[in-house]
Amino acid sequence: MHHLADWLGLAVCVGIGQSKTLAKLANHAAKKNLAGANGVCDLTTMTLAALDELFERIEVGEVWGIGRKINAGLEAIGIRTVRQLRDADAELMRTKFSVVVERTVRELRGVSCLELQEVVPGKQQIMSSRSFGQLVYELSELEEAVANYVAKAAEKLRAQDSLAGAVQVYIRTNVFKPEVPQYQRAVTVPLPEASSDTRVLMGRVALGSYLHARE
Repeated sequence: MHHLADWLGLAVCVGIGQSKTLAKLANHAAKKNLAGANGVCDLTTMTLAALDELFERIEVGEVWGIGRKINAGLEAIGIRTVRQLRDADAELMRTKFSVVVERTVRELRGVSCLELQEVVPGKQQIMSSRSFGQLVYELSELEEAVANYVAKAAEKLRAQDSLAGAVQVYIRTNVFKPEVPQYQRAVTVPLPEASSDTRVLMGRVALGSYLHARE
């Protein structure tokens, strides 16, 4: 570790555990120099008492795969530390949250059962787009469709526990009918405060459409 820092100027931390979740947690402990980790944390060599003490010091939100929404739900039932999550009823966690949270509990106990692809990073951009099954002539029909797509995008945001900083609406005519006049336009509206609230997103879309219409 010191060689890497000396030769490349890179700070490197290593975490070792019996499962992916524990290895991630060990890496966090190494980075934060918890329990004298000093860049390397090997949970496999620690006693149960030492693990209890370490896990009690780490907030549950630091566990791999525990996002803001799940973290809030866990805190609401009194689970605030990694130790409390590890010792929770795994079946209850599945009932209250999801099978991924249940497996996370088992992983914290050293049982490797959570595949890498089961906890994926949230998308940086979410798109909800469709082609109309028939020609649309009325503005009200287009507005209704856009509102529906915004609602679906908001659901996806909340599902991955993310917030949007801007909303873009893009429309275009049927490119498969080149014999008729073509049109395409997009408008992007930033949000004053990041949100996943459907009402807020729809409000910004409506504002963007109004401003675009005045141009």
